[in-house]
Amino acid sequence: MAKKKLSTAGRVLAVMLVLAMMFTVIGGISASADTLGKTIYVKTTKTTAPVLYYWVDGGSSNPDWPGKAMTSEGDNVFSLELPYDVGELTGIIVNKDNGGGDDSKLTGDVKNITGNLYDVDSGSWSMYDTSSIKITSYSGNPESPQYIGASITLSMDAEGGSGDLQYKISISGAASETLSDFSSKKSVIWNPKAEGTYTVLFEVKDSSGETNSRKVEYVIKDASNAEDPIFLNASPANGAEIKKGGSTTVTINGAGGKTGNNILFYKAEVYDASGNLVNTPYYTTSNKVTFNAANDGEYTVKMFVQSNSVNNRTVDASYTYKATDNPTSDTGSSDTSTDTSTVIDTASDTTTATDSATDTTSSATDSSTDTTSSAGDTSTDTTSTSTDSSTDTTSTSSDTATEVDTDILGDVDKSGKVELKDAYILQSAALGKIKLTNDQFSRGDVNHDGVITLKDASMVQRAASGIENLK
Repeated sequence: MAKKKLSTAGRVLAVMLVLAMMFTVIGGISASADTLGKTIYVKTTKTTAPVLYYWVDGGSSNPDWPGKAMTSEGDNVFSLELPYDVGELTGIIVNKDNGGGDDSKLTGDVKNITGNLYDVDSGSWSMYDTSSIKITSYSGNPESPQYIGASITLSMDAEGGSGDLQYKISISGAASETLSDFSSKKSVIWNPKAEGTYTVLFEVKDSSGETNSRKVEYVIKDASNAEDPIFLNASPANGAEIKKGGSTTVTINGAGGKTGNNILFYKAEVYDASGNLVNTPYYTTSNKVTFNAANDGEYTVKMFVQSNSVNNRTVDASYTYKATDNPTSDTGSSDTSTDTSTVIDTASDTTTATDSATDTTSSATDSSTDTTSSAGDTSTDTTSTSTDSSTDTTSTSSDTATEVDTDILGDVDKSGKVELKDAYILQSAALGKIKLTNDQFSRGDVNHDGVITLKDASMVQRAASGIENLK
């Protein structure tokens, strides 16, 4: 019988079918082979003679129970060569003491295999490092996720190899950049400029050219609409040297707090090397704190960023500075970084977190806004008689400020005590965001100048912190 010839279209279709079958077979082999290697490692401190039982569903190479003895690699790590790739395993069970006894199991069925090293103590998978260069640490601080403008310290360390080790730290993803090329430098500060997902690559090499590396994923967000308060960074940078005996200004850079009246509050606690508090901390709308480093040694500044939310959500961070006679950089009172304070009454409120003694709320020289001027200024004396109605701010029958009971002065919300909440209310009023009732006005005008300003809020804030007594 004569053979029937295939048409051109038929021949093409046949070739495509054959190729598809070949690619299917090749693809099936390449997808599973050599993904994790044929050596599996177990790390445990619970036995010195672990036995490994492993299985592949439907496999013929599964060992007899309780499994096969493993070989010590040192540092509580044990290994076993498998007849197939670790990635093909369905699961493992680790037994102790050569598998003797009914209670020899160290683990149950361990599945979801994502590495070639299983840590019995932590119950986690990772890749076992067989390089002669051992990466002993690699991290980002603070951890992911973070925000645009944050200061993230990326650092690594390694040992072993031949000759001197060199380190490289780079990022890729939403943006790609080498932050620190191969050198002896082990850390770098990363200030992400765009939101997105990043891969941080830590690399190390020795003098022979052998390399090793690790990766960390970072998610960077935009803080412009974040309700929670966010600590981004502070200036001077963490670990900087400061002038012994000099004045150091630390600027706290926060974000978020898009709730309530969208105001952020800042506080800093400054401790010397002995753990003694060297300033008087309290919350303020200014993001700067100034202190004097009287002695040598480390000074720790614990910084707080708080939002004006119902539950006063707060985040904190700690920086450490080293006081020395000759700091490597000028980090003192010449600091020119931006003050993000919402204070608009700067002519009458110069209070800082450490300068409570210079509060201008009672200064005789603050004549531009202070109606409680010195005794020599009889034209504006607020203690004048009721006949001096042209200049007396306390004599009219409509002004009830002088009738406030001192027990409740500053208690704007009538809770029975002076709290930070009262200061928040006054700050909102001073910024024109809310309007006070006559009674609230009387309780909130704590400096008796006839107007509600951020000076009143600052005084109430300090009173709530126990720093000042309102009179």
